[in-house]
Amino acid sequence: MATGHAHDHSHRAHKGRIWTYLIFATGLVLVAVLANLALSNPQLASQGIDAIAGLPAWAFPAITGAVGLLVFYIGLKIETDWPERLGALLVAASIASGEFLLGWQNFELGGLKVVPYVIPVVACLVLMMIANVKSR
Repeated sequence: MATGHAHDHSHRAHKGRIWTYLIFATGLVLVAVLANLALSNPQLASQGIDAIAGLPAWAFPAITGAVGLLVFYIGLKIETDWPERLGALLVAASIASGEFLLGWQNFELGGLKVVPYVIPVVACLVLMMIANVKSR
């Protein structure tokens, strides 16, 4: 009887992990598509952010980052992993949109054009590493 329960828990944990990675992969694809749209048409992207509830352009990334940190924190307190991953993605997306609003060229340290792309990825990876350490 106890063996069946352990198997059932292991199966649920595996299934939950699969859903976590599917949600994470979908979020990454959405962030990449939105970043591509913003980079290909910066005028439309800045007008779209300005048009949201009359907020200043910096408010959207700040709100998204705060919501991402809140979702990440809540995810640390519960058993499932997807809120942590979603929070990490929201924080990375808010960093990328903040870089876009401030100008990608301002983040090209030492002339390296890849740095603005690396900063959100590193932030996302650091948050996911924190989540993995806390969920053990």
